[in-house]
Amino acid sequence: MHPAEANIAENEIVLHPRKRKVALYSLLCLAFTMAGAWQIARREDLIVGWLGVLFFGLCFAVFVLQLLPGAAYLRLNSDGFRFCSLFRRSSLILWQDVSDFRVVPIPPSGHRMVVFDRQGAPSRKVRRINRHLVGASDGLPDSYGLKPEELAALLNEWRSRSQLSR
Repeated sequence: MHPAEANIAENEIVLHPRKRKVALYSLLCLAFTMAGAWQIARREDLIVGWLGVLFFGLCFAVFVLQLLPGAAYLRLNSDGFRFCSLFRRSSLILWQDVSDFRVVPIPPSGHRMVVFDRQGAPSRKVRRINRHLVGASDGLPDSYGLKPEELAALLNEWRSRSQLSR
């Protein structure tokens, strides 16, 4: 059982991404960065080497930042939810302003993501593109240590509880 499930009766829970997964991605990016540096040092395919160092070095830095406390989370409370990614915090999204949460595959990778529609949010181009690609305007950047289906069920439960209390 995930720690969030044990605390669902409380007024607030905070979920965090799996540290092990983020650490594994950071090590993978570090390996690719070092492979690019190796190509540069051996003067083989310098363009590919530099592109690898720049791209995977940046990815490595992003994943390391995600490991820092407070860098990424999903906070649920009786009013709504807020998520944070790379220390950038979303505004509070009210339960009454969102549709049901569901899991969809994201093209072209098929990676599964929790998505929802949000009422009253500015209709930006990104939201229109999202709706065209996955049938929803918004999505969460992570599944916060849960399987996407488990996270969607947890969010739908909190949303339902808020509607009952109104």
